[in-house]
Amino acid sequence: MADMKKIQEILMNSIFDVYEKMFFVFLEPMDDAVKYDMAASIRFSGVFNGEIRAYLNTDMARSMVENMLGLEPPEISVKQMEDCAKESINMICGSFLERLSPQAVFDLSVPEGELKSGVFKKDDPGTLNLAFDSDGQLLGITLSIKSSK
Repeated sequence: MADMKKIQEILMNSIFDVYEKMFFVFLEPMDDAVKYDMAASIRFSGVFNGEIRAYLNTDMARSMVENMLGLEPPEISVKQMEDCAKESINMICGSFLERLSPQAVFDLSVPEGELKSGVFKKDDPGTLNLAFDSDGQLLGITLSIKSSK
């Protein structure tokens, strides 16, 4: 398996690509905690096993729906925001695994989402933790990964 610095670079590139191309959201890495209102996750297994989780504030989720579906704020439902969060984590995971191990085959779970509030901090040991900001729209990403050998 690649070292954690290389894994972080691959994951960040996947996150930037998905958010810029699919949602027209341009992220800046940050060190602050992320206050979130919803979470989405996906598990994967194959050469590597693990999980990627996203923690988003309402402003981020709403902006994603606005930009992807062309809806105005009064038209946006919580379900649409949750679905967008799940789709983003699905696309990030696919992009990440393709870049990490292009020849490998992986099984992915169905993305799960939940409405819950909390604070995401980058200090969880044993996982790669990234935080991003886009004009007050906040995103936290965690990756736990291990070789299946």
